[in-house]
Amino acid sequence: MKKWFKRVLGIEDIETEKKEVEVDKPKKRSLESGLTPEEFLEEIMIPEKSSDHICWGCTGLKPVLKGSKFPPADIIGWCKKIHWPHYWCVADFNVVKKCYAFEDKKKK
Repeated sequence: MKKWFKRVLGIEDIETEKKEVEVDKPKKRSLESGLTPEEFLEEIMIPEKSSDHICWGCTGLKPVLKGSKFPPADIIGWCKKIHWPHYWCVADFNVVKKCYAFEDKKKK
């Protein structure tokens, strides 16, 4: 008799037929270029403009992307750490000497 027919009739127990299958764990693949995810995003998400503003070196800055027509001309980006979920707009002309939420990109 076929196996499936034996199972239907209850002659053969399904539990006895279970086999252990070895599953290969996925290997951690490194990117071909050797970039971290943050560095990769910096390469593909090109900002509209560059600035010497203190926020430009922070991990929390979400810059205005090139080709974006929505934000006003003076906005360089938004801070993802201050006033979440409504991001704080960062204008180029605002003078910021020190920020409590600042995390340097270079330290990571």
